[in-house]
Amino acid sequence: MGKLPGPLRLTPTFPFAGRSRELATLRTLIPLVDGEGLRFALVGGEAGSGKSRLVREFAHDAAAAGAFVCYGACDSEVRRPYRPFVEAIGQLVRSFDEAALLGTLGPHGGELARLLPDLTSRVGELPPPVAADPDTERHRLHGAVADLLAMAGARAPLVVVIEDGHWADTPTLLLLRHLARGASDARALLVTTFRDTEAEVPEALSAALVDLRRSEGVVRLRLGGLSDDEISQFVERAVGGDPLPDLVRVMSELTGGNAFLMTELWRTVLESEVTSAYDGGSQLARALAELGSPEGVREVVNQRLARLGTPTTTLLELAAVAGPEFGLEEIAHSGLDDAERAAALDQAIAHGIIEEVPSPRLAYQFTHELVRRALYDRMPRLRRADLHLQVAEALEQAHSPSDLAELAHHFSAAAPVAGPRRAIAYSILAGREALRTLAFDEAAVRFATALEFGIDDLRSRTEAQLDLGNARMRAGGSYDAIEAFRAAAETARGLGDPNLLAAAACGFEEACSRPGITDEGAVELLEEASVALGDDDCELRVRLLTSLGRVYSFMGDYPAGDAAHREAIAMARRLDDRLGLATVLVASYWSRGDQALDETLEMLVEARDLAEALGATDLQTEAMEWGIAGLIALGALEAAERELAEVHALAVHLRQPFAMHVAEHYASTLALCAGRLDEADAAAQRSHEWSRLLTGRAASGVHGIQMFGIRREQGRLAELAPVVRILAEGGGSRGAWRAGFAALLAELGMDEDARRELAHVREQGLDEFRPRLWLASLTYLADACWLVGDGALAGPLYLELAPLGGGNIVIGHGVACYGAADRYLGRLAATLGEHERAAEHFEQALAFNRAMGAPIWVAHTLYDHGRALRMRGRHQDAAQASALLSEAAALAERIGMPGLLTRARALGGGAGAPVAPPDDLSWREVDILRLVAAGLSNREIGQELCISGHTVANHVRSILRKTGAANRTEAAGYAYRHALLDPMDAR
Repeated sequence: MGKLPGPLRLTPTFPFAGRSRELATLRTLIPLVDGEGLRFALVGGEAGSGKSRLVREFAHDAAAAGAFVCYGACDSEVRRPYRPFVEAIGQLVRSFDEAALLGTLGPHGGELARLLPDLTSRVGELPPPVAADPDTERHRLHGAVADLLAMAGARAPLVVVIEDGHWADTPTLLLLRHLARGASDARALLVTTFRDTEAEVPEALSAALVDLRRSEGVVRLRLGGLSDDEISQFVERAVGGDPLPDLVRVMSELTGGNAFLMTELWRTVLESEVTSAYDGGSQLARALAELGSPEGVREVVNQRLARLGTPTTTLLELAAVAGPEFGLEEIAHSGLDDAERAAALDQAIAHGIIEEVPSPRLAYQFTHELVRRALYDRMPRLRRADLHLQVAEALEQAHSPSDLAELAHHFSAAAPVAGPRRAIAYSILAGREALRTLAFDEAAVRFATALEFGIDDLRSRTEAQLDLGNARMRAGGSYDAIEAFRAAAETARGLGDPNLLAAAACGFEEACSRPGITDEGAVELLEEASVALGDDDCELRVRLLTSLGRVYSFMGDYPAGDAAHREAIAMARRLDDRLGLATVLVASYWSRGDQALDETLEMLVEARDLAEALGATDLQTEAMEWGIAGLIALGALEAAERELAEVHALAVHLRQPFAMHVAEHYASTLALCAGRLDEADAAAQRSHEWSRLLTGRAASGVHGIQMFGIRREQGRLAELAPVVRILAEGGGSRGAWRAGFAALLAELGMDEDARRELAHVREQGLDEFRPRLWLASLTYLADACWLVGDGALAGPLYLELAPLGGGNIVIGHGVACYGAADRYLGRLAATLGEHERAAEHFEQALAFNRAMGAPIWVAHTLYDHGRALRMRGRHQDAAQASALLSEAAALAERIGMPGLLTRARALGGGAGAPVAPPDDLSWREVDILRLVAAGLSNREIGQELCISGHTVANHVRSILRKTGAANRTEAAGYAYRHALLDPMDAR
């Protein structure tokens, strides 16, 4: 299948020894048979453990077995985006003729042009990469790489070697994770080497390793120190004779079995000419010991360099600055003439410091990164800066677009001697190139570096701050992006430039909105930019008004949001700004204010059609997604299911991870409404898996809300109690999750704890919930009030929810649907003792939920209405209450809702259940008896049921008389024996 890549063709100086088990394992992983999917081998070990040598030996075996082997390495100094994959797939692409290559690239081959800009010169025009949200762009690129591996693997097994993963940039790690998760059809083995000592495993790599180990087909190999037997094997092969035990023992003691140190020690032996003593093994062992223990690599390198000439040392220092691999152009300014340079290179090769890399160009690499690093670290900082300048200027003379990251790196390191001007210029250019290749983290580092050097020109500084904000936001660092946009706004304000100020304000608001941060600073900044920009029509003002409409709505100022939204629409129409119009129409759902949902859905349809015509697939999908949320809000669940099928198909076709995440959480919401609990659970888990591919999105909150609702219906809410408690008590999340925590406590029968949470809410007021999860918080608080009878909080909650009467409760982006708002209003009215109003709400809720086709909310409404009638305590309501509760129990049993089933049966619902309490007790007396059994005093019971303590005392006397109990303790025992209590306090 062709020659091995250059770094894998190097001829080793010393024999290969040991590692037989690891080599055999790798051989078994080569996917030789059609149908075998992608496999991963993670080869870890400390620096110098022999990972690269093992991979070289294995590569020869794989090629001999008929596999095509390609190779890429991460760089210890310059983080060029996707570098190892660019090298590896570049080799793969070059192995095809043009016709075969075009067929191999597949329908998404144009995405690969982000990594291989010269691809079109080989195959002609390709579809341009799709411009979409960052997650979609990156996912499509990853999918294109996976497609290439799958198509190429069809002709022959593939082995892809990625060296030095501990230096991998974020894009490379994300691609590795994607391949492990979604490229199972590729007949390929991907071998990744990395240092696994704790100090050398960065956080990003650690997270990637955890993710990779969860995937199927991943094998982990760790190279420890060589054993005495393996050291003996090495010496035997090196000298052609059996080594004596003393020699092996000394080598083991001196090197600890580290393969690099062992070969370096042996190289020192050869150069010191002590091998003549081999005939006397003990004598050689003593000679080795006298050389000194190579405890550090720097010591070994220093010993070796002391035997080299000054020209060679000078050249090697320059090469160490150039990087692990270098060509003649990087060392052109060494001060040596051609003859001296050639002699120095020969001497360095002879002493095993560097080796020539088989390559179309004349290139060299250090025999080990430890050698290069030791050379680099021993130089004074000023000397290093001067050498970086020499390398940078040499690269600048031979400049190509792929050198931008290297130029930025070297000129930045040379700034102490050359000044920052070129470091700033190349850092900005490298940052923009990194954005083109979707390497957002790397781009952010480049822009931040340019700003740290200090950009004197205010306009250039503002533009760099905007670039930094965009890069950070696209990388998912919303908080850091906010700071960058804030700084950009400050410098734009100093410039007096309204356009830059508006761009900074819009970026600031978007950085806030992506993870759901509500920051009043966004309103103030946008309003300031709006005044500065003026009222004249322009596309930037359309964008500004769109941002204002969104942030007003998020803050709960719906009239202002609606006004900004409508003004943006009108301006976009006047300008014929179709992209701006589509963008603002997509925001119709959030900004609708008092606007009817029917009108909102019409706007979303227009946005969808505009986006489709413009080829703006991300906007098209988003418009359809909001349309589904609107249909759910209307209660049109069947129509929502049909639209969801289209969105799901489009998201799969376009490889949009956020759209897949949203589609699955919609699927979960709709399945829960229909009472398909297992299906809802599975879809929520799939949605969570897709969310792991997203950056800068508040996806964990979506999963938390969905699992809360699902586990509640499954009777498994106790599983979430520890997590919800932590969220409720932790930092900025306290307000957002306190309401859910109160509901959880009440659901689990922990009444006193729930009452304490509700008391805190009464004390602090409801405003703490407005910034986040406002509607969800209201429903959770209403749940808790209903379950523990908190009439004091029920009044304010009723006023907040009353405007939603007649409609549906939909949380966020279709994250959850809790059915008719009238059910919550009925609960609150009943808690307040307003039974006639409660009955009206429950009847309206029952009609709405039945018409919507949501049996799970029908079951809850039936139970709530039945319980409210029991609470009222009128004899004439008993039959109706029993019928409602029995229907609720039947639905709960059919769906699989154990908690609701238990409660309904305890109140008299279900087959065989009593239609009235025993011994002529009224339902009001049953309620009081339960509170007596719970240990409450007459005063506390009165507060709970909103009746006087005197009335409670009369009821207690009647209960004792009817039950024949002598005291409250015996009455509690009666309640237990007659199953008037249950684990949930018969709610």
